[in-house]
Amino acid sequence: MQSENANSGTIQLTNAQRYRRICSVIIPLLFLSLFLAALIISAANDIYAFVKPQKSATITLSEGESAYSLAELLSDRGIIGNPLAFTLYAKLKGVEGDISAFSGQLELDASMSYREILKYFS
Repeated sequence: MQSENANSGTIQLTNAQRYRRICSVIIPLLFLSLFLAALIISAANDIYAFVKPQKSATITLSEGESAYSLAELLSDRGIIGNPLAFTLYAKLKGVEGDISAFSGQLELDASMSYREILKYFS
């Protein structure tokens, strides 16, 4: 129950109301934090290949392929898990032009990190 202080016009909250108000802020923040942590851990695992299955694939690329088309191909073959993260990583490392200029076959393994995969193009 809220009570108004007659002298100052302020509203006093009961302990239960304070508890509900605090929980209404903390619980959503907790869930958001857990979601972001899971997303970061998943992306880090994909980027650095901490825990990935033993799987290999031969990839054939033709000249002019984009980093995103390579990422989609790698994802379809089970080499990477997140094509968007791979594409962003390739852009940050500045190897997009090297990927589009590459033509040939690559033998890649799912246990390779993004950096190890992109070494083939630089």
